[in-house]
Amino acid sequence: MENLHLTSSIISKSTSSGLVKLLATQKKGIILSPELCDILNKLMKSDEDNATSDIQLLCKLFSGEQCSYHYLTEECREIPQNTPFSILGSTQLQNAAKLIAKMDHSHGLVDRMLIATALAYRPTLSEMENAMEQLSTEVVEDFAEYFQNVSETAEHIQFTLTKDAKFMYRETIDQFAVEVNTAIQQGKVPPKSKIPELVPRLATALHVFNHTMNELLSGVPATASPTEISKTTLESAIEFVRYLESQKDILCQVNQ
Repeated sequence: MENLHLTSSIISKSTSSGLVKLLATQKKGIILSPELCDILNKLMKSDEDNATSDIQLLCKLFSGEQCSYHYLTEECREIPQNTPFSILGSTQLQNAAKLIAKMDHSHGLVDRMLIATALAYRPTLSEMENAMEQLSTEVVEDFAEYFQNVSETAEHIQFTLTKDAKFMYRETIDQFAVEVNTAIQQGKVPPKSKIPELVPRLATALHVFNHTMNELLSGVPATASPTEISKTTLESAIEFVRYLESQKDILCQVNQ
């Protein structure tokens, strides 16, 4: 019962109106799906055929904008500013390429996505044995405490960067601005990314995850994460975002 408010915000399949209703009532939401192609295709098809602005809804949620939706048979649905919302799931590589082609239509949706393409190497017998040994000693059997801690963190804590992390983040923003401006000056397509927005979000997720999991693996109750995000964590987030963006750029070029 403790995690009821968290589980009630999880979406596996929904219409666009159902998504709006959930976000307006729960004030948070996360799409979790083993096959994202279905739900994203449905939203984008609805937008193309019926002009229901479902893609604009996803873009506004990423930007933290307040949204108002009026329906003929229902009262006005209000989604508050900075409503927590994310999409997490998987699909086949061919489906991912098709989704990117649909999202890459100048409305900015593809810029907001982080897409990880796994390198499907076959592990050696020694690698499998080492992985099994590690999992037998470093394992968390019950993740309820982790999810409870994450849920409470999202509601009560505001994170900041340490002084050296802030300096690194400023350098990252400046570097990204140079990349965008250089592409424009050379008549090329600017990077399809929202790196200044993606990096601190991913850094916060890594910060909370690492802190909570380290405590649970040590056998102690999970406590609230420190409010300052270290330079090391920010550096990991920057490197990971850059790597994922390079993969997405390759897929976008294939589609073109």
